[in-house]
Amino acid sequence: MQSLGDLWFGINKHKWKTITYTFTCFSVLFTIVNVVTQFFPTVRISGPAPLVAGVLFSCGWGLWKVWKPSKITIKIANSNTCLEIVFGDIFDQEGIRAIGVSEFFETELGQPVSEKSLHGAFLKRHFSGYQDSIDKQIEDQLIAEPVTEVMDKAEGKARCYPVGTTALIRANENRYILFALAKTNHANCKVYSDVELMWRALHKLWQRARVECNGYPLNLPLVGGGLSGLNLPTRDLLNLVILSAITESKAHEITQTVRVVLRRDRFEDIDLREVKQHWEG
Repeated sequence: MQSLGDLWFGINKHKWKTITYTFTCFSVLFTIVNVVTQFFPTVRISGPAPLVAGVLFSCGWGLWKVWKPSKITIKIANSNTCLEIVFGDIFDQEGIRAIGVSEFFETELGQPVSEKSLHGAFLKRHFSGYQDSIDKQIEDQLIAEPVTEVMDKAEGKARCYPVGTTALIRANENRYILFALAKTNHANCKVYSDVELMWRALHKLWQRARVECNGYPLNLPLVGGGLSGLNLPTRDLLNLVILSAITESKAHEITQTVRVVLRRDRFEDIDLREVKQHWEG
């Protein structure tokens, strides 16, 4: 059913491409048949059967060209870990979910946390009107972590933690690992990150996940693909996350399933078949 859904999505998204691919394939087949029958008169290709076969093959080719899978699984060699890459909603996935936050672990929507970010969606989904609840959990989780007080920040919290710091947050029966992925411009609260910070943050996330997952899947978004400002293509960001997960899993198992959840608006940016071939080829 998922494959049919992916196919239907591809057709709806690329109606004219589907028609173009189908017509091109049929034209090529027609040309080949004409060449064969022209130079080899004894070969007869005519009648409804070859025509139907050509039409079916051309339609199949057109559909295959616009179809892309929404899920792949990459088996990490020399480990018990499978890496899943899926298009979907991270909040619908089973297991623990990882959410990248700023070094201040902000909980106030607005300038400190954009409502359009995954962090903002998490706060609205579970703690809308209950900011004190998550603030208490964060405070308890980070009580032993090194902290710096800043005095020049325009808005939001003043307690700053090192990139890579993690906090386990419970929302009813759901568990989330918040991990400090980005630094913050104190003047306007805009977050920013780079590859080195991302790699460091992922390393700390994997360490915390080893403790907390206990066999449950770990779900994380396309780290660095939101408002943190890495400005890298989708495929490069995904490769960085995959490389980090593979490196850590080979050193010491994180959990049996690590799932990277991509938003549907990234569907056109990447073909998961190519990703699977690259890492398993």
